[in-house]
Amino acid sequence: MYLKRIELHGFKSFADRIILELQPGINAIVGPNGSGKSNIIDAIRWVLGEQSVRSLRGAKLEDVIFSGSDKKRPMGMAEVALTIDNSEHLIPLEYSEISFIRRAFRSGESEFYLNRTPCRLKDIQDLLIDSGVGKDGYSIIGQGRIDEILTCKPEERRVIFEEAAGIMKYRGRKKEAEKRLEETVDNISRVDDVIYEISSQLEPLALQKETALKYKVLTSEFMELDVNILLIDLQGKEKRLNQIEENKQENERLLEELNKLKQSAKEQIVEYETKLGSNEEEYERIQRTFYTINSQRKDMEKDLELAINEKKRIKNEQEQLIKDIEQKEERIITEQNALRLKSNNLEEKIKTINRIELEVDENEKRLTLLDDEINRKEKYIESIKGDVIDLLNYASEKRNAISGLNTMKLNLQKRLQQITNEEQQINEVNSKTSHEIADIETQTNQLESLCKERETKIEETKKNLERKVLELQNKEKILIRKQQELNTLVSRRNALKEIIDSYEGYQFGVKNLLISLKDKKYIDSEIYGTIADIITVKQQYEVAIETALGGAMQNVICENEQNAKNAIDYLKKYDYGRVTFLPLSTVKPRYLRHDEVYLSSMKGYISTAIELIDYDKKFFPVLAYLLGRVIVAKSIDDAIAIANKCGFSFKIVTIEGDIINPGGSITGGSYKQSNFLLSRKRQLVDYELAIEKHKNELAEMKNLIEILNIEIERMQKSIKDNTDIIYATKSELIALKKQLEEKHRILNERCQRKNQLLEEKGQIESELNGIISQVSALETDIGSIDTKSISNQAKVKELQQQIDEDKKKRNKLTNDITNLKIDLASHKQEEISYKQSLQTIEENIKLQVREIEALKEKLKINKSLTINTEDKIAKYESEIVDFKNKEKGYDALIELLKNDKTEFKNAIHTAQFNLSKIERDINRIEKKLHDRNIQEATIKIEINQLKNELYTNYRLTDSQALEMKKELGTLEEMRKKLADIKREVESLGPVNMQAIEDYDKLKKRYDFLNTQRNDLITAKDNLDNIIEQITKTMEELLLSSIKKVNEEFNIVFSELFEGGKAELIIEENGSILNCGIEINAQPPGKKLQKLSLLSGGERALTAIALLFSILNTKATPFCVLDEIEAALDDANIERFTKYLKKVSEHTQFIIITHRKSTMGVADALYGISMEETAVSKVLAVKMEE
Repeated sequence: MYLKRIELHGFKSFADRIILELQPGINAIVGPNGSGKSNIIDAIRWVLGEQSVRSLRGAKLEDVIFSGSDKKRPMGMAEVALTIDNSEHLIPLEYSEISFIRRAFRSGESEFYLNRTPCRLKDIQDLLIDSGVGKDGYSIIGQGRIDEILTCKPEERRVIFEEAAGIMKYRGRKKEAEKRLEETVDNISRVDDVIYEISSQLEPLALQKETALKYKVLTSEFMELDVNILLIDLQGKEKRLNQIEENKQENERLLEELNKLKQSAKEQIVEYETKLGSNEEEYERIQRTFYTINSQRKDMEKDLELAINEKKRIKNEQEQLIKDIEQKEERIITEQNALRLKSNNLEEKIKTINRIELEVDENEKRLTLLDDEINRKEKYIESIKGDVIDLLNYASEKRNAISGLNTMKLNLQKRLQQITNEEQQINEVNSKTSHEIADIETQTNQLESLCKERETKIEETKKNLERKVLELQNKEKILIRKQQELNTLVSRRNALKEIIDSYEGYQFGVKNLLISLKDKKYIDSEIYGTIADIITVKQQYEVAIETALGGAMQNVICENEQNAKNAIDYLKKYDYGRVTFLPLSTVKPRYLRHDEVYLSSMKGYISTAIELIDYDKKFFPVLAYLLGRVIVAKSIDDAIAIANKCGFSFKIVTIEGDIINPGGSITGGSYKQSNFLLSRKRQLVDYELAIEKHKNELAEMKNLIEILNIEIERMQKSIKDNTDIIYATKSELIALKKQLEEKHRILNERCQRKNQLLEEKGQIESELNGIISQVSALETDIGSIDTKSISNQAKVKELQQQIDEDKKKRNKLTNDITNLKIDLASHKQEEISYKQSLQTIEENIKLQVREIEALKEKLKINKSLTINTEDKIAKYESEIVDFKNKEKGYDALIELLKNDKTEFKNAIHTAQFNLSKIERDINRIEKKLHDRNIQEATIKIEINQLKNELYTNYRLTDSQALEMKKELGTLEEMRKKLADIKREVESLGPVNMQAIEDYDKLKKRYDFLNTQRNDLITAKDNLDNIIEQITKTMEELLLSSIKKVNEEFNIVFSELFEGGKAELIIEENGSILNCGIEINAQPPGKKLQKLSLLSGGERALTAIALLFSILNTKATPFCVLDEIEAALDDANIERFTKYLKKVSEHTQFIIITHRKSTMGVADALYGISMEETAVSKVLAVKMEE
């Protein structure tokens, strides 16, 4: 069996799908640093179940997915597949090839496949368990793993041998069995707590059951007597009811006659009231007509007044219109005068404009001639300037040539200076290098001393570390014990809370009611809970108070009798059982009278029971009713003495729960536990306090353990740091020697360079002399060119002066033209203004004429309105006289109707007096009937109450009750006997009828829990045996494996070191499963010593020998090595590769390496490169090809 193929797609730097076809033997993976070689190792670990992203050199799961590059987009999924050749069927599956696949998505999801079939990670791990193949097995040796083997604690080193011994599956089974054992112990503890609580309730329930049975017998006798008494009362009341009904019939006859007289009187009243109504209606109609005419007259008078005012207003408006017409005619004359003046000014302005336009035309002609002359002269200047530019360009070329030669001269001079400086630098650097060589030799000696000091320090730290580890183990044992105690307390607390929440121990009816209130199935905020809920008692008085209350502890307190009735209806509706209610509105408190207070001075008297409890003051009446006359004594002797003193008229309880009842009966004996209702709350608080205390102790212990862990980590880090320093120091020594060789080589190279510089210096001096001659000839040519250029520039200057004079003349002429045009524009604007003024005046004259015409038309209309208004005034005055005449006629008619109305009212008053007398007689008869009805209703209610009482108390109808009628003596004898039975029932105290059923249920549950507890104890014993057997098997397998590896280790060590010996030492520390494993080695020519005392190369080769010995003892299908030979020198690498080739005959190796010797023994090479940034590529080569 071997690893046949690795497929990577989107994993880290492998963006494209890469397939590595691996060969049996040695497969070497090579490539530059950072190309992605180690990503292949990470991929193998990842598929095999590595969950720690940090172990895969990442920070989060997304880091294993290709994150993109300059040319490639990020991928959403990473996939790695390992294909194993299983042709020998070492893995118990029928397939010849087995493929393990893992995928991860950016969403955080992860998938596993076995031969392309979805599976769990556990399925893969179970297949490979004890095969050596796994994320933590010895088949994958990553970078730094060799150092871990070298520097880890002996106990940590044991894990490597456990994998080789094949006990990992047993360790998993043991862990699972221990977990089940812990759960079983917790369950036993929980069951014990519940059994304890139930047993404390059984004895009180047994007493309550006995009381309930006696109560049933007494209530049966009570029912028989009570039913017969109720029947006698019922028959008496029915006889009285017949008498009342006869009296009612006589009164009803008299009432009928009076009602007829009453009706006749009412009809007469109605007749007069009808006539009176007609009179009032006629009166109101006439009065309304009168008011209407009166209102119309007043409105007409107002209209007359308005018409007179309107006439005055029209007259005033006519006068104003005449004035406005005269004003507007005067305004027209004024506007016509202004029009003639503006016309004259406009004619003068037009003449001025024509004159200015003529002057502008003459000046523009002169400006054109002057511009032509300036253009001619400027063109001639441009021609001369062209000649000057040509001369200047020629001179510039000469000067550029001189500049180039001067630049060459400067560069050559600069180079000469550089050569001189370089010669000086070489001399200085050579001197410095000589000093550096001396310094390196000094550093080498110092580093060798430092290595020895660090090795001594490591040995001292290891001894201190062993002492701290032993102290940590002791603290952890204490922590486990404390945690177990805390778990037990929490379990008991939870069991008690469960009992409280489920109302265990309460009667059937009480429990159902409380649960309904809690779940809001029944809502009544004025039901306050049971007696046990509302009181708090000190532990020393719990037994006494529970005994005093008895079944009353489960009585429910409510605000009033209506709350009790509603709750009882609810219990009946759902058949939820019976509950005793104590309404605060009806229950009256009972306490010691003043003449009974003397009892408090008696020996053993503690207090009344109500004084020993804490409660809300609103519940005082109920609690005083139950406990106000109950005395608590210290002992039964004290109680008997007090009872004798008071004539056995009180209930007296003792601290131990003994009772002396009123009448003299005494109850006592052994008292294991009360009904537990009162002590539950206290016990819950006690548990909470104990839990908090244990939590604080645990926190303190964890803090101490944390401090020890930090100290141990610090020591381990110190050992690791010193080891790293030694390794780094030795690496530095090698580097220093290489530097020394390099310094000597550089010194020789500098001497050769100095000779080259001297030869170059001679050549440069010869070139400088030639450049000086060329510069002199070029400067002579430039002189003649400059003379010609100066002459041409003088001509240009003379012409430019003439042009400037002409431009001044042109500017003056341009300014004159501009001023004239401005003047012209101003006059033209004034011309436009005059024309607009003339137009405005003409329009104003036309507007005034139109307004005068409108005013004259309005004046004409006003004259017409004046005539109409005068006609209206005459009409209004005539109609007002007519209205006044009509008012006088209606006034007389109203007075006549008032007299008729008075006569009708007097007749109605007489008829109503007669009706009132009849109604008084009717009321007297009705009152008698009402009294008889009340008496009848009262007796009927009493009869119904008696029937209801029969039904409510005994579920009997009156006919059924008659069947129970017996001759039981006189009524007085029956009542006396009933009272005796009632007193006997009351002496029983509160009776819990549900106790019969509750006791049977609780006893059944108690027996069931005991059976369950026995089953759990049997299961615990079985688990203890299983763990013991697994542990024994693991110890045997591990011890056998270590012995085999030890023998092989000595052989492999001798072969790799070409001599010497090595051994594994098991440290004695109890079980071998907890012991440490130390490595001793003796390279050739040295003494036997611990691994930590060997040199760096020896330690690395020793660790490699240990790995090879494990592989030889228990071969793994393949082994992955990541640069484990990096620390070996050439001689050791040769021995390593030789042995590697030998082991590869039975184990496949995948090795990442930079060493040529390792590559040389490989059967196949896989080159990893990164041609594109962040994207790895693979090239495979078989060595035989």
